[in-house]
Amino acid sequence: MKKLFLLLAVALFNVNAFAFEFDGINLNDDAVKVTRAISSKNYVHDPAKNCLKGSCHGTEIYLSFNFDDVSTKGKVGQLIVDIPMKNADAYESCTGLLNVIYHQVETNANGVVYAVGTDGTTMLLQKAKDGIKLIYNTPYYKAK
Repeated sequence: MKKLFLLLAVALFNVNAFAFEFDGINLNDDAVKVTRAISSKNYVHDPAKNCLKGSCHGTEIYLSFNFDDVSTKGKVGQLIVDIPMKNADAYESCTGLLNVIYHQVETNANGVVYAVGTDGTTMLLQKAKDGIKLIYNTPYYKAK
C-alpha cells in the first residue's frame, strides 16, 4: 500500500498549470514526442494486455493511450493507467488520498472524477478487477 501512495503522489504532483505530466512525460506534447519519452522509460509492449508495461517508482503498471478521440490531430486524448493491487481496499484508500489532493468534480457509476490540472485535464478513478484504473482525459480528449 505504501508503494501505491508513493506512486500516486509522484505521478499526481507532476501536474502543473502549463502541461500535464505523468512520470515526467509531458502528455500535452505531440504524440511522437510522448511515444519517444515512454520508450526511453523502458516501457515495453505487453501483447497479452495490448498495452505498455513498465515500472513507475517501483510499481508495475500498464499504460494505454487514446490517440484517436482527439480534437487536435497528433495529440494524446487519454492516458489509461492500470495498477494491479492485491489489497482489497486499494480503491477506497486512493479515493481518500485523491480527495485531499484534488477537487472532486463528480461521482458516477464509473467511479470518481477529479480535476487534476488548470488546463482542463480530469482523471477518473475506477475499481478494476485486479486493482485500480486511472483514466486521464487531456484537454485534447474528444468523447465519442
